[in-house]
Amino acid sequence: MILKNGDNFLEKLDANFYLEHQIIVLLVALSFPMVYFFLDLRSKKKVNFISILGFVNVLLTGGIGVFGGMYGLSRLWFILKEGLMPLIIGLVFLFTIRKGNPLIRTFIYNEAIFNIEVIDQNLNKLDKMNDFNKVLENSSYLIVLAFFFSSIIQFILASIIVTVDPGHIDFNDQVGTMTWVSYFVVMIPSLSMFGLAIYRMVKGIKNLTGLGTEKFLKN
Repeated sequence: MILKNGDNFLEKLDANFYLEHQIIVLLVALSFPMVYFFLDLRSKKKVNFISILGFVNVLLTGGIGVFGGMYGLSRLWFILKEGLMPLIIGLVFLFTIRKGNPLIRTFIYNEAIFNIEVIDQNLNKLDKMNDFNKVLENSSYLIVLAFFFSSIIQFILASIIVTVDPGHIDFNDQVGTMTWVSYFVVMIPSLSMFGLAIYRMVKGIKNLTGLGTEKFLKN
């Protein structure tokens, strides 16, 4: 909303800014996720890989938008950024699977959602831990697929929607359009894959331990 309407708002104010309206609008829009990142870091006292990449993504968007026009960067930089960020996350997930310590343990299978102590006790008692690790691995592959899907679609969307270079008067508007369109085209299918991964993990726990969800899922 800020990216699409901010420039018109500043023009109505007829303010005498030292920076161009488009740059001011972009900086204001990007300040919200950046402030959220630091507030979240302050409250949780720790930072994870995904949040770091998200922060880097915001910085890259701002850098391309602010300095792209000054240094003659083409729209290809933004398009590549949109496609590469989810690809990098997917590759990291894939790497951790290969190393035997999938990131799904950090982001989904954790104490905030699951009663891990109860699950581990039952898995060890039934000698099913190796089977459960396989369940986590298979669920992790679905998440990798979600990020790879997101990478391809983001690249295609950015190629279609963003038709002007940074510094052009329409660049912010097109980035704003890219943002809300991606919520529907990318986020919904990706979240569906995430949901399927969680469902398969919960189902696997039930089948391996014989426990009901009320025993191992936290409220």
